[in-house]
Amino acid sequence: MSFSKHFIFGASTVALLGGAAPAIAQDDDTLRQQTVVVTGDVISGAVEDSALPIDVISDRDLELQGSPQIVDLIRNLGVSSGADGQTNQFTSNGLEGLSNVNIRGLGAARNLVLINGRRQTAAPRQIGEQAQLFVDTNSIPSAAIGQVVVLKEGAAAIYGSDAITGVVNFVTDTTLDGFEVSADYEFLDGSDGNLNASLRYGKQWENGNWVTTLGYNSRSELSTLERDWAVQSFADAPLGGWSTIGNPGSFVALPNVGPGTAAAGTALAFANSDDQCDLLGGTDGGVLCRFNFTQFDNLIEEEERYQLFSEINYAFGGMDFHAEALYAYTEVPEWKTSPSYPPQELFGQIVAPDHPGLLQYIADNPAWAAATFTDFAPLLVGGAPDVYDPVTGTGGLDPATTPLIFFGRTFGNGGFPGTGGGAQEGYREAETMRFAGSLSGAFEGGTGWDIALSYSSQESTAITNDTYVGGLSAALAGFGLCADPVTGTPNPGAVAGQGGCEYYNPFSNAIQETFRGVTNPQFDPALANSLALADWLTDPLATTNSASLLVFDITFDGQLGWEMGGGNVQWQAGGQLRHEDYEVDPNDNADLAINPGASGNGAFAFLAGTNAYKDSQNIFGGFAEFVFPVTEDLEVRAAARYEKYRGDVGQTFDPKVAFKWQATPVFALRGSAQTSFRGPTLNQLGSRNTTLEFISPTGAF
Repeated sequence: MSFSKHFIFGASTVALLGGAAPAIAQDDDTLRQQTVVVTGDVISGAVEDSALPIDVISDRDLELQGSPQIVDLIRNLGVSSGADGQTNQFTSNGLEGLSNVNIRGLGAARNLVLINGRRQTAAPRQIGEQAQLFVDTNSIPSAAIGQVVVLKEGAAAIYGSDAITGVVNFVTDTTLDGFEVSADYEFLDGSDGNLNASLRYGKQWENGNWVTTLGYNSRSELSTLERDWAVQSFADAPLGGWSTIGNPGSFVALPNVGPGTAAAGTALAFANSDDQCDLLGGTDGGVLCRFNFTQFDNLIEEEERYQLFSEINYAFGGMDFHAEALYAYTEVPEWKTSPSYPPQELFGQIVAPDHPGLLQYIADNPAWAAATFTDFAPLLVGGAPDVYDPVTGTGGLDPATTPLIFFGRTFGNGGFPGTGGGAQEGYREAETMRFAGSLSGAFEGGTGWDIALSYSSQESTAITNDTYVGGLSAALAGFGLCADPVTGTPNPGAVAGQGGCEYYNPFSNAIQETFRGVTNPQFDPALANSLALADWLTDPLATTNSASLLVFDITFDGQLGWEMGGGNVQWQAGGQLRHEDYEVDPNDNADLAINPGASGNGAFAFLAGTNAYKDSQNIFGGFAEFVFPVTEDLEVRAAARYEKYRGDVGQTFDPKVAFKWQATPVFALRGSAQTSFRGPTLNQLGSRNTTLEFISPTGAF
């Protein structure tokens, strides 16, 4: 694993500086936030006078925005683009319950998020093929925020890894004296609404303060069916959640697939959809029965979150002490999704000629049988297909001896048995902790020092249900409930469809009505799929991921005693030691060491398993920075950082130079050039991450 290394050049003009880079808001001529945590360096100076492009959003600015939640606050940042923070599966990047910052849309893993100037552990649930990790900003109670400081350029020289696109520093408010209670409720048509509430207590004394914040957030479920634009017909929105792999599904006569006829990838040309496709909520394309899976999903998932943040600040003996603690718990208890997922191998589910559902379906739909059991082999060599006549039983393929391939998913428009609402439910949970403390002061000569230690962790669990591949094959053959669902191997002495063994019926005559209330005239209760069979076919894949971060920082700053046209040359230098832990703990169903499946990706139809994984690493970093006030109007900064990762992972040296020229009282020019980098995270160094993509020519994921 190599470093992600970047060269960054930036230039900007700043006009009317008081408005372009707002300083801390004031109320009645008093600073509302007395303690300023500087982002970018520890060298003193006003934000608007710095060579660094920094924006500060004060507590007053937040009040004017309506005291937004963290997700909305991030979305409103001018440099933010593509941040995750929704609870539904299609706009959350698979991160339901979590949120992040994404500066300039270059990825949530490429900006650094700080709390009071100190690092926070990454959330252990990763994003996409690059397995990116990010800081979960949902763990921070919005009521505790006093400032949001945004450094809008790469900052590897000061902060090290992750700060490629910039830094966002959430600074907590320390000015409260007394109690503060706030609450807001959001009414949503079709939902029970959203509630946000907070309780704060602060105590100020001569040499310090103590402030504690309790936060509570609750979001109610909002179904896609509550909005007419969310679920539309295939004709109006062919890309609006329509899958060609549905239930009702489609079927291909097996002799039409294979050597001398058609390969599995082109067999769909000979497929025939279930005749009840349109009636039962699908869209019949003649070949495939299209299925809309978004109708089972939510625009907003039910979500509940508890947050606690407490800090104490105390000055004594010329030193400043700071300590803070954070706890957050987020739960998405009924995460809604499709009744089932499509199989990775689309042509592996065989329906035998004596299947009870097939025999009844042929009797009820002779025209369907004529189309399905036509032999298309002559067509491939230039002749006409051999058409089956269900009245005379002649021509084509013999239904009594010809198996079918089922092209579809186990449960669809009929919903998942026993759920009422039709959807399957998953579960998401995240628990975050943080403890941080620092001590700072100055030596007799004026050199400042700061020592800090912080620890943070997050544990996140995701549970999602899927269908066993082996169990489905066994149930199609009549061995449902009396076979090993993982391997599909029938129990000794088991007889298909007898003695407690059940058939899984892929035909529409198994569906009594759709979850939207359309009844099926061809439904046969003797052929319905039981709830017991559905539960046997389906099991949860659960994975608990955890990450922790221990950081020791030491920083010094002062003046060189070198006077330039604009003042003394200032400097800062420091070192950092980070210890990271990362662990993946799958349940037995998801563990590839226990259930590798025939494909090696697991025993389930769609979702891939993973490997148990545990690793740690130490990272050492050191930096130095100098500020040269060349003249009163020209400031130049030079900085460099060195970081060393464990073993052969690597090391990196990154320099930076920046300047600010105050050309006129109302016009300034800033510029910077530097290299920046992102070191590999532990999940990228050794754990397994599998993603799926449909490859049309192969007919498989």
